[in-house]
Amino acid sequence: MYWYLRLFITELLFKLLPKFSNSNTNERIELIDRFVGLFGSESLDCLTADREFVGERWIKYRNENRIRYCIRIRENFWVVQAHNGKHVKASWLFADLPMNGCRVNHRIVYLNNQLCYLSASKGKDKEGKPELQIVISFNKPEDALEIYKQRWQIETAFRAPKTSGFNIEDTHLTEIERNEKLFALVIVAFTWAYLVGDYLHKHIKPIAIKKHGKRAKSIF
Repeated sequence: MYWYLRLFITELLFKLLPKFSNSNTNERIELIDRFVGLFGSESLDCLTADREFVGERWIKYRNENRIRYCIRIRENFWVVQAHNGKHVKASWLFADLPMNGCRVNHRIVYLNNQLCYLSASKGKDKEGKPELQIVISFNKPEDALEIYKQRWQIETAFRAPKTSGFNIEDTHLTEIERNEKLFALVIVAFTWAYLVGDYLHKHIKPIAIKKHGKRAKSIF
């Protein structure tokens, strides 16, 4: 377990930005280049991200560097079908998808002038309304939806430092360098707590499952 923790920390990179908005393309490319420089491109399996990260230059950078990715897009995004040049909304390609169904569109399309594949699943949103989840990928589109599901771990990782244990936002630190050190320590503590919880769940005492199908408490 100690070896696994060291591996996780070694391959964790982040950069705090002096602003409230999302990172821009240059900042994201810089972080990926830094990762590749440290660990090599072969150690980078796949990038996942939510709907804010689909700009033309960002997709082009990943395509040209053959960086695998699975990123969600909005249903109303327009794409161009490469085989006939027609402009269509991404959602139209999955209009007949049944509830709880999933499908890969095997014909490559242009999104923001960049080639990619589309995969989609249909479920319900928080209000119980039908919702399409459309994911773009550079290759292996048949795996895109399953890989994208793993992105939710990012949200649970954010929640733990914020409100589910560490309350990191309560800090009065204002200098970026000090906040980076604090964040690094909190992530180490989070990782250790998660690994211990996972070990206890698997080998000591499994976490009870409630009637609604969810765990009585989180692994963290």
